[in-house]
Amino acid sequence: MANVTDRVDLDGRPIKPITICMIGAGGFIGSHLCEKLMTETPHKVLALDVYNDKIKHLLEPDTVEWKDRIQFHRINIKHDSRLEGLIKMADLTINLAAICTPADYNTRPLDTIYSNFIDALPVVKYCSENNKRLIHFSTCEVYGKTIGSFLPKDHPLREDPSFYVLKEDVSPCIFGSIEKQRWSYACAKQLIERLVFGKA
Repeated sequence: MANVTDRVDLDGRPIKPITICMIGAGGFIGSHLCEKLMTETPHKVLALDVYNDKIKHLLEPDTVEWKDRIQFHRINIKHDSRLEGLIKMADLTINLAAICTPADYNTRPLDTIYSNFIDALPVVKYCSENNKRLIHFSTCEVYGKTIGSFLPKDHPLREDPSFYVLKEDVSPCIFGSIEKQRWSYACAKQLIERLVFGKA
């Protein structure tokens, strides 16, 4: 393990341990982030998820030096009254809970919308009301398609590379039609980001 006492922030001050409420800690990114936090920082993690298979190795051994710095809470954020209390206990909330597999966008569009927007609403609300910092993961999908992808094949503007570049603050947001279920993810993620921005 790295010597966490030697870690400093960008201003050269020692990094003080904080408590992180990590929602979706049992997923791909969450499990790797938990591992990094345990082995390379002094921080404490309140790990929230419905499964803990990918972080079991961080939880089970009583002999590991971080055993008192990680707690697993098996909760489904859709309907668990403990969520607000756990967010209140933390200095920072990281929300990684999402359905983010392209195969699911087409076959489970309602689940995708609920997971990425409806289920995230209380997280944003509790962080805002309790003045807690929130890191909410985005996706390139929120930018939609480029203008160039809609131009006819023989259109002269297809040769202009500027029509294939997405610029966050300039490009118009173009999604597919309502019947194209694959856009359920992009729309839900963008809507929750607009909410986060509005609450900031």
